[in-house]
Amino acid sequence: QSITAFFSLSELQISACGNPGVPPKGILVGTRFNVGDQIRYSCVTGYVLDGHPQLTCVTNAEKGAVWDFPVPICRAEDTCGDTLRGSSGIISSPNFPSEYYNSADCTWTILADPGDTISIIFTDFQTEEKYDYLEVEGSEPPTIW
Repeated sequence: QSITAFFSLSELQISACGNPGVPPKGILVGTRFNVGDQIRYSCVTGYVLDGHPQLTCVTNAEKGAVWDFPVPICRAEDTCGDTLRGSSGIISSPNFPSEYYNSADCTWTILADPGDTISIIFTDFQTEEKYDYLEVEGSEPPTIW
């Protein structure tokens, strides 16, 4: 017995990004997720949007369909901070260069690959004596700080 088969290869064109989901306390406007479609995010009262409010489904170099920005997050209005990843960035207190508000509790998380070194250079640093402080933590033993 023997089997012979003929086949041909063709490129698969992906024409939809799929539902990107809704962040906690978020609102998604839009129900179509095909290439060219746009969706819009907002947050419930008491929360503010961190990230891009509008996303567009686009094709990338590998002919796949992807959203042009990551899904934003919603954070409480009285908090500040962010999660940063990349080769560089800027961290500023709320209302900078004006004073930040009383009881501001800001946390920035900088993500790096294992073995990478994170350098922080302060260009402007002023806190209220006896009330404010800066704390730096890491996942490595404190002996490297």
